[in-house]
This record gives sequence, C-alpha cells and structure tokens, in this order.
Amino acid sequence: MITGLLLLASIGSLVFFALLLGYEYRMWARTPAISRIEPGDSIVYRKQKYSTHPCPRAYDIHPTTAGDTYTYFVDKFWTVENVLRDGRILVTTRTHKHHYIASNDPNFRRAGIIT
Repeated sequence: MITGLLLLASIGSLVFFALLLGYEYRMWARTPAISRIEPGDSIVYRKQKYSTHPCPRAYDIHPTTAGDTYTYFVDKFWTVENVLRDGRILVTTRTHKHHYIASNDPNFRRAGIIT
C-alpha cells in the first residue's frame, strides 16, 4: 500500500515537473524574438490606417460606421536603429523617418525569411 502511494507520488511529481517545464518553455518561446532585437534587425510593423481608397497592400479592410471611409492594416518594413534602456525601440523607415515603438507592442514582429 505504501509503496503504491510512493510510486504514485513520484509519477505525479514527474508529470507536474514535465508540465511546468513545458509551460516555462512556451513562455520563453513567445518572448525571445522581441527581447533579442538588436540594431540592424528588420521588423514588420502592422500599421492601422483610415482612407477612402485602401492601397493594394491593405488587408483586414472594414468600412467605418458612416460608410465613407475604410479602416485597414498595412505592413511596414522597418529597420531597428537602437534598443533603448526603457524598453522602447527606435526604428527607421525606408524614407529615413524615425519612430519609437514599445517593445511589448503587439503590432510588430521580427521579419523572417518569408516575412
């Protein structure tokens, strides 16, 4: 009886440990791309725009309530200039404009091979 309980407790603790490791790995896998951003890296920023005529690269297009304009998203391809200590990221556009974005902004991601 006691050996059965010890066996059950040891198996239960191993399962708990495996689940904990899996959870920690998933949390680590979500953030490393953003936390390892360095100057010179390329990012894709999902910018929301409003217009009467969406551009050809627009996606997720919806008319506004009045129906005169549309709200949509466009992907912008920017380069990281600097990562600041307060968590903001200084980026440069293709026309050499500068923007500051927060490192936890859900609208940006690292550019990949296929983007």
